[in-house]
Formats: sequence, structure tokens, C-alpha cells
Amino acid sequence: MYKKKIISINATDEIKINREADFLMPELDFAEDYLERFDLDDIMQNQLTFINITNKVELSKAWNGTELQQLWRYNLHYFEYSYRLVYEYLNRDNDKKYYDKFKYFVENWIKKNPLGFGDGWHPYTVSLRLTNWISVYTVFKEQIQLDKNFADMFKESMYLQYRFLQRNLEKDVLGNHYFENIKALIIGSVFFEDITVKEKFKEELIKQLNEQILEDGMHFELSPMYHKIILEDLIKMAYWLKADSIYGDLIIYIKKMLNVTYSFEQNFGKTPAFNDSADGISKDYKSLLATCNKYFNLEPQSKNSFEDSGFYFIEDKTKKIIFDAGNICPSYLPAHGHCDALSFELSLYNNPTIVNSGTYMYKKGKWRDYFRSTKAHNTVLINDNEQSQCWSSFRVAKRIKKVRRKQFDYKKIRFLAGSYISYGGNEHKRYIGNINESKIIVLDYVKTGYKNSVKSYLHFTPGAKIEIQDNKASIIIGDNAIKVIAIGVNKIYTEKGWYSEKFNIKEENEVLCLEKNNDGKFFGYLIDLNFVNGNISEFENELRISNEKILVINYDELGDLF
Repeated sequence: MYKKKIISINATDEIKINREADFLMPELDFAEDYLERFDLDDIMQNQLTFINITNKVELSKAWNGTELQQLWRYNLHYFEYSYRLVYEYLNRDNDKKYYDKFKYFVENWIKKNPLGFGDGWHPYTVSLRLTNWISVYTVFKEQIQLDKNFADMFKESMYLQYRFLQRNLEKDVLGNHYFENIKALIIGSVFFEDITVKEKFKEELIKQLNEQILEDGMHFELSPMYHKIILEDLIKMAYWLKADSIYGDLIIYIKKMLNVTYSFEQNFGKTPAFNDSADGISKDYKSLLATCNKYFNLEPQSKNSFEDSGFYFIEDKTKKIIFDAGNICPSYLPAHGHCDALSFELSLYNNPTIVNSGTYMYKKGKWRDYFRSTKAHNTVLINDNEQSQCWSSFRVAKRIKKVRRKQFDYKKIRFLAGSYISYGGNEHKRYIGNINESKIIVLDYVKTGYKNSVKSYLHFTPGAKIEIQDNKASIIIGDNAIKVIAIGVNKIYTEKGWYSEKFNIKEENEVLCLEKNNDGKFFGYLIDLNFVNGNISEFENELRISNEKILVINYDELGDLF
């Protein structure tokens, strides 16, 4: 259904460009962990690694080679690997072979990707490539100016892509895709000294920030990974527009978004796996923090709740918990949504311990389906029905509704709480209480129209060893030992699951399953990080936890909170 609007330009027209502007940001474009993704020797031999897949290619056939995964081909079109060539050029006495290699890639792309044909002319790939080409031009411009034929070809191609993008904005997709379009047109308007386009898309940028950045600072697609990508985009646009009137407004948004990223990732050890998120795609959060500090003098602030997006945090010297009590996605943009309602992740001493399964690939099929499913997250599966109807690669049909959340103190314990009704009509409430530094209580309540099975899942990082005795599970993960004590369930057992920290890499992991019949009563588990035996006594309407002190939790009192 997507139809490109093809344009033409007069190649003999004089194309004016800004040769003085500096578009490169070394703290981001040359970040060590980022450049490590692109092996220099491999690049020189046309052997490229993207999304953890390595292919040695005949370049002229690779741009649209159907034997290659589409997301891999997209990365080939992005030209992010150019930053490794630029970096080596600058740090090896302007060795011309790195410029020559960049030139080879560009010439091949131009010759093998005629206007409007193939992946290279998808507005998203145009947006990323145009941004990267202009940024790289900052460094290679002296070599390019000495190479007139290539200079003309390169400049004309960039201008054609810039004009093409203006006619093919992704307003059908919106979200992060449209944001990338705007970013590319802003850098293009500065590069081509196009005041009319710059003013138009400065206004559009502010509109999209108002739409896409929630009041609490979180990107509205509710993915920590995409949040970091949008934050990087915004940082760069603020840098390019530092002399413009909207600069102050951009800094306000950057500060709020920076607080979100810092709160999610400081002392956590990875990109938290809510919705489509993985490591190795967005820039490392420390690079984002350092860049904001250097260019904008911003210091992040840690927060323990983000009410608009629905994320809550518990953090102390021992642990960090991130709890998702938000919606699955924006109402009109379900592309990156997972069935992760009321799931959580736990990190101990900056080591991820209890994790959602992650994001393995975008290609539709059984793996995409699994990693988006309810059972792939640390939440509850009711009657073997999904929370929301995820289908294809980027679609959600009927979805959770009546989503509610709050935090409160109960008997001097901070509780996080959330509830929703699944697309099938099942109600799920969850309460997570931070009893002390070593004990967390997780209590669930499920209401359905008929009796059937309810399963609660806990996914551990690969390498965890689990032993079950009666209603207790002992888990050894590296240097950490924890105990999970089941509450109000009929069975406790383990299953094999899958964990994907990075795209196209999956590992088997241990999953703890707690199962019960749906009888309308509370159930759940106590997580004990001290591995100390305590007693739990269950009664009709209350739970008593005995260790150093006796804690009584009245279910009726918890139930009244919604």
C-alpha cells in the first residue's frame, strides 16, 4: 500500500551547501562501545556485522539481496559504519585509504540504488543515511573537494535524498520513524542552507515533541531502547540548532528525557527489556549523559516513579526493581508493544537477575511471537490467553484496557500497584511491596468469568541454577543466592525459556512457574535476597510473614486500593 512519490531535480543546478557547519558529535559518534560494533579489518574487506549477524558480501548485490535479513540490509543502508572509517582517518594521520573506502561504499550505493527503488529509498533508511552522510562530510570535506567528480555526485545524491524525503514523510507510521524524518530534514536544511524547510520542520519538531514525549519525559512508545534513540536525535538537533530560537525548548525536553534514561539504567546493568528493547542498538546511556553534560551542562536526576508512562522503581544498596504498570502502546502506534503488563525486572548489585525475555528479531514468525508473548515476561498468564492480541511483526489488535496504577504506603512498606483487564475480559491486579533491602513481596489477584489455570512466570538470566523443595525455590546466579517462596499456588516448577539481550542472539534460561486454579484469592511469592529461612502463614484473608518481625498483610485492605 506504500507508494513512493518520485521527484526529479535538475542535476546542472547549483546546489549550495554549508561547508563550515560542524555536524559531528564525537562523544556520541565516536563512543568506544559504538565504534566496537564495526570491525575495521572486516569493513575494509566488505565483511560487515549488523544486529550480531556477519555477512561477507558482494556489495553491488547486497543492497537489496533477499537472502539477507531485511533489518540487516537496512543497517547496510544506514552507513553507520562510516564513523569507524572517519575515526581511523582522523587518528591515523588522515590516511587516505579510509576516505577511499567510504567513497567506494557511497559510489556503489548511488549506482546500485536508482531513485525510488528498494530498501535504500524507504524514508527511514533515507533519514538515517542522509544524517550520517552529512555528519561524515564534516571530516572528509577536504578530500571530497579535491575529488570533483565524486564531490558533484555525492552532493547531488544527498540533495536528491533530501528532496525525496520531503515528499515521502512517514505520516502513515508516525512515532520514532517520523521523528527520524524530521531530524534528517533539519540537518539537511542546515547543510543546504534551506531556511524555508528549516523553519517548517522546527515547528513540526515542537509539535512531535509535544505528542511523543509524555509529561514525565518518557517517549510514548514506552520502550527504553527507542527512548534512548529519540534522546540522541534530540541532543543532535539541539546541537545543530544551538543558535535558533527553539534551542531553550529543546533543552527542557532533553533534561526530562535524560532523567528517564538515568533512572532506568543507572545501577541496572543493561537496557531494561520492556516492549521492543535490546542492547547494542541505541547508544550507551553513559555516552548520552556525558554528551549532555559537556554541551548543555545538564546533570541527570534519579526519580522513582513516572506516572504518565506507568513505570515505577524500587532502589537501594542491594537491588533495583523496575515495574511496568503502563499501557502496551500508544493507541494508534502498536508496532513495538509486548504483552508485558505488570511485569518487572530485578537487578542485584548492578547485575540483571530477573529479566523479561527481550527482543530477538523483528522478522515475523514463531520467535517474534514468542518474545512478544505474555509467558515471555515476568507477569501472569490467565487461561493460556494473551493479555493483548499481538500479530505479525508490528501489530496489536484488541489490547488491555482500564489500566490503573498507584503507589502507596501500607504498614510503612512502599507498595507499587497496577491493574488492567485483558482483551478477553480477565482482570489482573498486582502489588509489589518493598519490605526491606532483602525482601520483596509480589501479590497477584485474578478475576475471570470461569475457573481455569493461572500461571505466574519468573525468568532468570542464563546460568541460573534452580532447586525446588516444597513451596520454595533456591536460585544461584553467579555470586548471588536468592530464595523464592510461593504463596497460594498449587504447583511450583521450572520450564526452559529463551532470553535475548541483543538482536539475533538467544540463550536458554531457567523460568520459574507458579500455577494455581483461579479461585479469586490472592497468590504470589516472596523474594528473599538473604537466603534466610522465614515462615509464611496463609489465612483466608491475610498473610503473615515471620522472620525478625511479624508482618501481617490483609488482602481486603489491599483489594480496596483500586
